[in-house]
Amino acid sequence: MAQAFAERDILAAHVEAGIITSICRCGCHGFEFAVPISPDIKPMSAGAGMFCEMAFSSNLSEDVAILLFTDARGYFAGADVTYGPANIDPMPEGIEVQALKGIWTSRPVPES
Repeated sequence: MAQAFAERDILAAHVEAGIITSICRCGCHGFEFAVPISPDIKPMSAGAGMFCEMAFSSNLSEDVAILLFTDARGYFAGADVTYGPANIDPMPEGIEVQALKGIWTSRPVPES
């Protein structure tokens, strides 16, 4: 996964430094996240929006996708977790992630 997800180490630094600020109440397990301003933590990308989608097979009939977002500074701002393409219900009880199916990034990583 490290080769397929170049931002992994940067995201890990964001998660280590930040906090979950709210959890979605719909049952999807999504959340908002805040990373403090620090010269020691570099941004993942410039601007707010989705920067990555990860898809996983599950023990049930549909896949699980995790959509990762950045804030205007380029820091991790939260995740949406979806079950199946329609994403119309909460995450089912007993769901288990089986295997990574793919990682897609939507923006380039800034140069060091």
